[in-house]
Amino acid sequence: MTGREILPGAAAGGKTRLGIARVTDERVDRLTDLCKPRRTVYAEVVLSLPPAAATAVVDIAALRETRDLKALAHVVGAFAPPPGESAEQVALAQMAELTTELILADLERVETRQARIGKGGGARVREDELLARARACLEAERVLRLESWDEQLTSLMDELGLTSHRPLITVINVAEDALRGGCPEAVARAAATVVSEPMWLCATLEAEIAALQPQEQQEFLAAYDLERPVSQRFVQTAFTLLQQICFFTVGPDEVRAWPIARQTNARRAARTIHSDLERGFIRAEVVSYEVLLVHGSEARCKAVGVMRTEGKDYEVQDGDVITVRFNV
Repeated sequence: MTGREILPGAAAGGKTRLGIARVTDERVDRLTDLCKPRRTVYAEVVLSLPPAAATAVVDIAALRETRDLKALAHVVGAFAPPPGESAEQVALAQMAELTTELILADLERVETRQARIGKGGGARVREDELLARARACLEAERVLRLESWDEQLTSLMDELGLTSHRPLITVINVAEDALRGGCPEAVARAAATVVSEPMWLCATLEAEIAALQPQEQQEFLAAYDLERPVSQRFVQTAFTLLQQICFFTVGPDEVRAWPIARQTNARRAARTIHSDLERGFIRAEVVSYEVLLVHGSEARCKAVGVMRTEGKDYEVQDGDVITVRFNV
């Protein structure tokens, strides 16, 4: 997904490995063709591989290393199932095991925290609410992402190091002969019960695809009834799960995709570009990506009256092309 060679855990010296994966976006490509800038910058997702993630058992140390991550990926090794078992059976067993481990780990942390604040007193009302709701959910053997939590409670869960509320992608790595036909219905249902996005793939095949030139990739993918390589599918899924959208800035110097959270207002979005733009924000000149392509340039959009002027509270939409006017 990153285009880098990744060493096994032991060879990496027990360190967390980080990588950058580009969010493939044909809108950026088309804007680049339109504006012909000196450089093009895509949105990116940072991937983290903690050393403990290479172990077969989910333990407290491994979960502690995920504390700052916004979403998790569970890679299920079903490429060499034991005799008499199928990849589907192995996947279902490992998925159930992870769910149990996450629930037990979160429950232990909740109980420990309740005992601590019970003795010390002075606990925040919101934290009491969180701990009570979380404990009830976990004791019912339900992952926390099955419940609705507001932003403040989600932040509290992150502070406490809880894990099962985070978005989850389940990546099932199977042998090439198990790939055709896609993800079995039973696996998809099991993923849905814990609100996880399943991905059924063959890692060795995907590695071969990643090493090919773009034209060769398309031919290879077609031979296996695949629409896109996993690098694109996984990163786009992660981007969606994180509730991210993109707005664009365009010009002769640069076409760039700027990732922001959904429901971000124009002034906060301006900070993504530079803090000065937020501080001195006056207005945003906005046109949708589709409208810009129709008219060919921002100047033409202004001339025909389709360029909008928006204030600081405007909620930026996915695909907006924005010019920020500011004064510091």
